[in-house]
Amino acid sequence: MQEDAHQPRPPPRLARIREEIARRAEESRDAWTAAAEMKVIRLQEAPAETWIVMGREADYVVVTDTFCSCPHFIYRVAAGGGEKPCYHLAAVRLAKATSRFHDLAARLSRDEVETILLETLASGRSATLRRILHKA
Repeated sequence: MQEDAHQPRPPPRLARIREEIARRAEESRDAWTAAAEMKVIRLQEAPAETWIVMGREADYVVVTDTFCSCPHFIYRVAAGGGEKPCYHLAAVRLAKATSRFHDLAARLSRDEVETILLETLASGRSATLRRILHKA
């Protein structure tokens, strides 16, 4: 992939995390399962590509190759512990590569995206997201 001359380079630590996400995507059974079972949902493409990964214990907000709201990422990766990124980040990468995800980005209003994100962050699940997915 050719780099965009106008796109700033990520800080070295973020670049290392992104490399590890790519590695993890190739070897994580959990990431492959999440993608295969369509547990990855794209909510919006801009300003930041935002996803929900329906995890084993809860659902998590993911910003592509950058952030996950799961405790592992927050406490062990973002805090600088040097841990490997979570499988949720790898699942998004795999889902995109294999086109195995629900794409709601064009269908959702800004209010619906906000509601889904707030529900997910506040309670670990989004009733609004499930209602929309079951209608589809």
